Amino acid sequence: MEILKTLYRGAEILILDEPTAVLTPSEVEHLFRILRRLQGEGKTVVVITHKLKEIKAVTDAVSVMRKGEIVATWPTADTSVEALAEAMVGRRVLLEVEKGPSVPGAVELSVEHLTLRDKRGVVLVDDVSFQVRAGEIVGIAGVAGNGQSELMEAIAGIRRAATGTIRLGEREITDLDPAEIRDLGLAHIPEDRHRMGLVLGFTAEENLMLGHQGDPRWASGLLLDMGALRAAAEADFAEFDVRPPDPTQRTALFSGGNQQKIIIAREIGREPKAAIVGQPTRGVDIGAIEAIHRRLIAMRDQGRAILLVSAELDEIRSLSDRILCMCQGRITGECRPETSEAEIGLMMAGLAGGRREEARA
Repeated sequence: MEILKTLYRGAEILILDEPTAVLTPSEVEHLFRILRRLQGEGKTVVVITHKLKEIKAVTDAVSVMRKGEIVATWPTADTSVEALAEAMVGRRVLLEVEKGPSVPGAVELSVEHLTLRDKRGVVLVDDVSFQVRAGEIVGIAGVAGNGQSELMEAIAGIRRAATGTIRLGEREITDLDPAEIRDLGLAHIPEDRHRMGLVLGFTAEENLMLGHQGDPRWASGLLLDMGALRAAAEADFAEFDVRPPDPTQRTALFSGGNQQKIIIAREIGREPKAAIVGQPTRGVDIGAIEAIHRRLIAMRDQGRAILLVSAELDEIRSLSDRILCMCQGRITGECRPETSEAEIGLMMAGLAGGRREEARA
């Protein structure tokens, strides 16, 4: 609709900022066909995206920005995804996630017949059931706005279920508050790090303490041992490679990737039983993406259960051992990461085997 509006007004230049962020794979292909047709009609199209495969698929020339400057410009045909990634970060980047086969153990996170409604009674999550075992990553693939966010909030205790049960290990946590659920061993990396994950006006060491204010390492009654807190924060900074290595700095001054590392250090540095991870690399540079992916795989290999929600299908397929697809609040299919992008896209759109599922929320 936005493209139609600009063309109706006679635009000759279209600037598209992350145009595929909320599209299924088949819709992305359709958009690219439209862009090629516009190019053939003499229109100029500028695409701003961090998805390197899409740059290769749809552009004729590509420029790379790093720290506010153009650092490279090539004809797209003369470069590679690896060269683009290196130019973006300033060093070689491992684009493929290295992981061995999973060794699933006992069920650590269980959701049974979960239904969520908003204040108006509209169904947001519709009779969803699944399990996540120790030592595996289960990914949820779906276009944004199809119930994934609300599902994560319910598991974390932020949103109350209308019906259904949630269990962490053998313990039912459906009606517990977030602090109680955290104390039982569930980590939560929220989708929006600024709105839910951090207090930007606090220092990094203060953010590393959030939710763990009573930790005996630095808490004694109403008082905090700031020396002990700083020492713990410095250790987290070193382990998770947060830069600059200054935990006394205000969190708003760190880059998006380093802000995300602060959240990950806080949440998975406490060795939880299970973790729900939302959009772990949203707005993060390729170098930080590589580091975050390695941490999640290491966590899986240590026997933790991870539920991963991401709008990046490549990320879901690279990290997950199993994939659940959601559309209109329902689980519309389960598949392996080797399943073709086209088939996963059909399930994300509420289609299976070419037929529409009745998945009305």
